[in-house]
Parts: sequence; structure tokens; C-alpha cells
Amino acid sequence: MEQWDACDGELPGLDGRECFGGLDLASTKDVAAFVLVFPLGDGKYAVQPHFWVPRDGARIRAKRDRVPYDDWIRRGLMEATEGNVIDYDFIRDRINELGEQYNIRDIAVDTWAATQIITQLMGDGFEMTAFRQGFKSLSPPSKEFEALVLSGRLCHGGHPVLRWMASNVMAEEDAAGNIKPSKKKSREKIDGIVATVMAIGRAGVAAAPVRSRYEMDEPVVVSA
Repeated sequence: MEQWDACDGELPGLDGRECFGGLDLASTKDVAAFVLVFPLGDGKYAVQPHFWVPRDGARIRAKRDRVPYDDWIRRGLMEATEGNVIDYDFIRDRINELGEQYNIRDIAVDTWAATQIITQLMGDGFEMTAFRQGFKSLSPPSKEFEALVLSGRLCHGGHPVLRWMASNVMAEEDAAGNIKPSKKKSREKIDGIVATVMAIGRAGVAAAPVRSRYEMDEPVVVSA
């Protein structure tokens, strides 16, 4: 976390800039994360996270788990959708607004339980890429993510929700030394970090059009 906090410099002006998204919808009753990663040149990246949570669930978790969802919502660091499940239409509208502000080249997404919003976002003109959640796909960008933090080349602006998720992350490693963020082993929510890793993976593909180390699992473009 010391290295993470050292990356909290002020974000540069990002309007109109090229970026890559990572969308982790997880459960409809929990936190959803959409993270934009902006290549800045010289191997540096800026990170801009967006989070959504069902309002009813946020109230319960704030009391039960002593996680300050209510404060984050008040401060505009997280958006609450009404009811006890996340409103995917709200998320879709917000992503479209971001698409007008930034040049979103590609959105990596875990396709589990996300077929409808993927199809809708494709209809809105976004390029959506299915990103498998196994070691083969996640290990190269996970290692790159770690290297970016340790070298100070990831600028996240000190976002409190993303910091909390970074502090929760535990990595899982296989016999071959591949790593990935583990939702099962992590002590609390890490959706924003998973979304960041996926976005870094797509940014890496764009930076290396000839078969790259990020494409070892050949993510499949979702079709309507």
C-alpha cells in the first residue's frame, strides 16, 4: 500500500483522450465497477474508476461491515441506484456519457450474467471484448499492473474506493507462477482492481498489434 499511495498524484486532463475500459458487474446486489485506463506515454497510465451499488444494500453493508458506502455516495465517489439490486440501465447511461467525454477504444468485460448490457452497449457503438477470468488471460496484465504500481507509473489520483479495494486484494498463483486477483481469497471487495487489470490488458493489446503477451487467451469479441 505504500507504493500504491505513492501513485496518488493529480490526474492530468483526460477529456477526449484515448482510453480502455474494464467492466466488472459481479452481482446485481453488490458493487459494480467500470474503470478507464488512459495511456499517457512512456509506459505510464492514468486510472479513472466508477462504482455503483444498490442503495438499500449500501445502507445494510455500511452498518454491518463498517464500510463507509454512505459517505462515499455522499461525496460522489460511488453512485447508488434505487432499490436492492443494481440498475444496469443506469450504468449503461453513465457509460454512454463517459463515451461522449472520452475516446473509449474498447471495453473488456467478464461476460458472466452480463449478456444484456453487453449487447446494449454494442448497440450504442462500443467495442466490447469478453475477457476470461482464468490465469491465462489475467496473469500477464496482473503482473503488469503490479509492475506499474511498484514503478510509480500508474496514476490513480488517490480515489478512496479504489484504494480500499487495492488494500483488500489477495493474489492467487498456480503451479506455473501465473497470478490473478482472487475474489475468494481477498478479504473484501476488489471489483475495481479486477476491472483495472482487464483494462490494462486491452491497453496492452492495442499497444502491441502483433500477437501480444496480453492475448494469450485470445479474448473473444462479443456479438449481438
